[in-house]
Amino acid sequence: MNLLRETMAATPLAPALEARRLARTPGMREKIEALSQRLSRPLLAMQRQAESCLREMVAVNSAPAEYLFDHGLGPAHTRAFTIEADGAALARLRQLNDRHALIFLPSHRSYADPFVMTKTLQEHGVSRTHILGGDNLRFFPFGPIARHSGGVFIRRSFKDDEVYKLVLQEYLGHLAASGSNLEWYMEGGRSRTGKLRPPKYGLLSYLVGAIRNGQAEDVILVPTSITYDQLHEVRAMLDDELSGHKPKEGLAWLAAYARMQRRWIGKVHVRFGEPMSLSQRLSQESGETRNTVAKIAFEVFQRINQATPVTAQALVTLALLSAGERALTLDEVQRHVHPLLDYAHARSLPTSQIENLRHHSGVLDTLDSLVGTGVVSRYDEGLEPVFAIEPGQHGVAAFYRNSAVHWFVNRAITELALWHTLNLDVENLEAEARRRTLALRDLLKFEFFFSEKHAFRDELLEEASLWDPGWRERSKTREQRLALLKNANFLIAHTVLPSFLGAYFIVSDRLAAHPNTRPIDRKQFLDECVTVGRQYLLQKRLLTPESISRELFTNALRLADNRKLLTPGGAELGERRRAFAKECADAVAATAALGELNRCHAITTTEEPTHGAL
Repeated sequence: MNLLRETMAATPLAPALEARRLARTPGMREKIEALSQRLSRPLLAMQRQAESCLREMVAVNSAPAEYLFDHGLGPAHTRAFTIEADGAALARLRQLNDRHALIFLPSHRSYADPFVMTKTLQEHGVSRTHILGGDNLRFFPFGPIARHSGGVFIRRSFKDDEVYKLVLQEYLGHLAASGSNLEWYMEGGRSRTGKLRPPKYGLLSYLVGAIRNGQAEDVILVPTSITYDQLHEVRAMLDDELSGHKPKEGLAWLAAYARMQRRWIGKVHVRFGEPMSLSQRLSQESGETRNTVAKIAFEVFQRINQATPVTAQALVTLALLSAGERALTLDEVQRHVHPLLDYAHARSLPTSQIENLRHHSGVLDTLDSLVGTGVVSRYDEGLEPVFAIEPGQHGVAAFYRNSAVHWFVNRAITELALWHTLNLDVENLEAEARRRTLALRDLLKFEFFFSEKHAFRDELLEEASLWDPGWRERSKTREQRLALLKNANFLIAHTVLPSFLGAYFIVSDRLAAHPNTRPIDRKQFLDECVTVGRQYLLQKRLLTPESISRELFTNALRLADNRKLLTPGGAELGERRRAFAKECADAVAATAALGELNRCHAITTTEEPTHGAL
């Protein structure tokens, strides 16, 4: 019987037979009948449509397909990397899996992510997951192999298809009720910036519904961080993002991708945030509020960030990007990086072998790895080698830097808030700084996953104390505040924020120029931001090439929408749009001024490497 079942599971008929079985279950029939009555549509037609939807998504597991997935598709995607996983965390997850289904929610950086996860879980004895992903990958042979290995293909868009929504919700509940481990990527696509994208709530909302209505028992959400030293696909991904056209996946694409992965490029770090019992988390909510799913997703992403390690490539690209168009010597790179190592140690940040950067050999190894992939150029014909970001590779370098950028954002906001108070006669510095930091938090709330306001305030006070334990006594006058900035072990606002603020400046600038009474066509508006951004870059009105990003422009538009700046209006709308543009321009100017202060101070100082400035 087992042999017959296994043989059937390996055939193309298996998903269709499973879809037919599920379509005929009492629960599915009852819900389809209720939907038929609500939509006033023929029941038989809706039952057929439901079964058709199930045939698209239903997955099965067969040993031959799993072998091809693990030993064929897997190595084709992962041979470029050495996997470094948190074994202790995986051991704890294996114990949790004895009692609960695990829902892995990883960050999404590469097409290789699911294969990295499968190999990692397999090597540490954690049960296989059903991977939920877009149906753009259903092509032969990828689709059939993945589908017979537990892969669930979902349409990229189905917002107006009520039958499909119902079927997907029921199937997800069925998988959760069966005790199966699941895996999906809440960002909805690979990050184009290197940091987390805003989460998509659909699948999580369906899972929450399954727990609340009793269809499934408790499941454990597992925030998962996947961080690559480098990725072969970043350059092509950024080019596609800027053009607005993504090549269609298919057999030729798969072959080209596999060829690209033949060359080893570094490590991939798999870390896990604090697991979350979904039923316990739901019990903390008073009633079924519409914000519950968003709050849970936000917490999951915060936990992903908390587990994400600082890598050597992130710190070295951060240092090189801070120099603009100027090349740095090996000593200069080390002086830029050294205080960041101290900072990471003082804050007990998760890291991956960054202590090697305390030595010239470690810095040189990291630089050479970036030179080898064409991200960094090396000039050897002068007195000593100098290194710089290769022209056209700023977006790739920023991608690696941004994997760790969330660890430095609070520090950057603290610096900007202090800078803003320099020319103000403030009796209560702390109150004014709090107002400034909350304004910056609001400006960047669609880029970073900030803590709620009280916790955010406490985090910034910790940053200030780490900067200078006696900052309250040494910040009463303008001269004292300026001295705090000049004598800082490092400054970083001008390094980590300009790419984001520059993108927001472009969006706010074009929004202010847009006629108040005319609706905004988002695609045309994004195209305009790209072309005008390129012009501003040539004119040096924009100093960071990585600011020209549709992903960043989209987040800026979300902020504008949140502030009700997109809906057509009258003169008052124009005033608010111009105020938004001024806010963004002022923030860009402040980071530039901090950068100039840092540059001048670096020129005049002769501090040891341990006191280098960024």
